[in-house]
Amino acid sequence: MAKDCYAILGLLPTAELVVIKAAYKALAQRYHPDKFLGDPALARSKMAQLNAAYRVLSNPQRRQAHDQELMVDLADLDDSYAEWIRAFVHARRYGD
Repeated sequence: MAKDCYAILGLLPTAELVVIKAAYKALAQRYHPDKFLGDPALARSKMAQLNAAYRVLSNPQRRQAHDQELMVDLADLDDSYAEWIRAFVHARRYGD
């Protein structure tokens, strides 16, 4: 299963770019290794995840590919639940 970049940033798949940027900025400030009061290794690991997620979601082509990969991963879920998620994401993204 692919890493869910939305979950890493604490977002819904319908988040707009301005929301993605704000979430990234807030989490990056919280987990920046120079500011984080906890384990430095945890801060570096978390920042690497945040950077990777932001890199994907801030680029329209990468985001679309990520969304398609998540949809494929939904095939592992119960059919009715997966279909509900697909419909929800499609409706929110395309206004159907």
